[in-house]
Amino acid sequence: MTGAMFIAKCLKQDGVEKVFGQCGHTNYALIDSCERVGIEYVSFRHEQLAAHAADAYFRVSHKLAVLNVHLSPGMTNALTGVITAAADSTPMVVFSGNTPSYHHAKEPHQGIRFHADASQGDIYRPFCKRVWRVDDAKFLPDVMPRALNVSQTGRPGPVLIDVPMDVFSQQVSVEPVILERRPNYPRVGPESEGVAAAVSLLLNAKKPVVFAGNGILLSEACDELRQLVELMNIPIATTLMGKGVFPETHPLALGMTGIWGSRAANETTLEADVILAIGTAFGEADCSSWDTKYTFSIPPTRLIQIDIDPQEIGKIYPVAVGIVGDAKATLKELIRQLQESKRAVSTIALPAVAERKASWEKELVETQQDENKPIHPARLLKELIKVLPEDAIVVSDVGWNKNGAGQQLLSVKPSTFITSGGMAVMGFSPGAAVGAKIGAPDKKVVCLIGDGGLLSALGALATVVELGTPVVFVLFNNFCYSTIRTVGVTYFNNSYGTEFTTPDGKPYNPDFPLLAKAFGIESALVEEPADLSAALEIAMGAKSSYLLEVRTRGDVPMPRTGYWDIADFLQWGNESIYDASDVKVDELLEST
Repeated sequence: MTGAMFIAKCLKQDGVEKVFGQCGHTNYALIDSCERVGIEYVSFRHEQLAAHAADAYFRVSHKLAVLNVHLSPGMTNALTGVITAAADSTPMVVFSGNTPSYHHAKEPHQGIRFHADASQGDIYRPFCKRVWRVDDAKFLPDVMPRALNVSQTGRPGPVLIDVPMDVFSQQVSVEPVILERRPNYPRVGPESEGVAAAVSLLLNAKKPVVFAGNGILLSEACDELRQLVELMNIPIATTLMGKGVFPETHPLALGMTGIWGSRAANETTLEADVILAIGTAFGEADCSSWDTKYTFSIPPTRLIQIDIDPQEIGKIYPVAVGIVGDAKATLKELIRQLQESKRAVSTIALPAVAERKASWEKELVETQQDENKPIHPARLLKELIKVLPEDAIVVSDVGWNKNGAGQQLLSVKPSTFITSGGMAVMGFSPGAAVGAKIGAPDKKVVCLIGDGGLLSALGALATVVELGTPVVFVLFNNFCYSTIRTVGVTYFNNSYGTEFTTPDGKPYNPDFPLLAKAFGIESALVEEPADLSAALEIAMGAKSSYLLEVRTRGDVPMPRTGYWDIADFLQWGNESIYDASDVKVDELLEST
């Protein structure tokens, strides 16, 4: 069989059902082979959209993300999407075509060879778990099992297989052997001594808190997490990526922590004497730039950290107990030992948690009930909560529709809040929403997107129509990059470069409902707060894709309950101190 057919059969053997990407002359052989073995090729109008779709497809289905792109411009277009998958621990196998192997030392069309022959794969080395260039099809029987293994085990992530187009056409004389080469690994078990030490700490804690991240979703450990939390009666906070691992309507749920977290979560984690952290890398946004005055104060708080990646243990905060292990297996063992101990658990009183949550909800009421125009984004989010099915998948972009949604939307079920965590990519949600709908065709998928983000990812509107995958697009139109506009106005007294205007200064955007019509998508425009509820009901009830444009305010920052240290230097704005030639360096440093 050909090299392309060998790859397709390996993927089929590994259970792959979908391959995402965009066609080109160097990768078409693999597209053809996938069709022949019964793997659907999901084509996008841009490779970045395809990568985001593959990423979200995995997040809702836990089926391997596979991306197939053309050489050079195709793989560089996909770069942001693959980095996003790497940052958020999504297992992804990327195939890129390359110039014919016998032309590597020359100047082939579209080839990258500035410092080494056919070196396009080097672009992916900083963020992929492994990069292979296969210059002869005879190496594929060794590369394919390893690639599938590396991407999906340990801390998951992307790998790249760079294939010259002639290698796709070469003959391979052996049959694929994938599952026998890569058996289903047993879950990594925790060290019993570490679990026993964790149990002892938890049982003797006065104010313990659970802090859960994306590792819970990757390990499919939500049931075990809930059992542990309810067994011990401990409040639980999550990362942004961990939203939904525990029902946020539960009395013990605090919401997410960090810069834009809930005040209830930040205050409770800050005063905890023991934190049980599971499957989280303690990212900056979740930890208020690691400032000990806002979210976590470790030490004196004692930390129990569970992670499948040993490099994460103690990376950010010192640990009292560090356990390298799979979240599901470790939680099972924790629960077993806690049940055997038969000791009463001393926790923070539930009434105190309830009071803190009620205070936070009251703090949000004014903006969530705002009657002014343009519509306050908090009002939009509150109205959205009322019409969202419990199992609806919300895919967020950046700005209010990411951090505001993370803070104020309530996720009840796992894998129902999808966002670009590590990279915070503008334009992530349209492609990701399509991938999520493909992965969960029976669920309502809602794409939250700003006007700047939608215009950078318009190709997704064509794809939802082509594939017949209904997505509800809720467009926050404020005629600006509102988050950066807030930075400019707050710290520089300037909005230059952040607003969408015509030369005479009038706000400008295309006619979005008319644009949606051009794609064959139903749409509506809402400008009055009182019309939001009915408009959202219609959008959610649509049987095909629907775009609801909502004119929102662009001058309202999100409630920041945590801390972001960029304020420490942005506060200087355009102060002339930076330009003052008579200021000595040591004096400037001392003053700052």
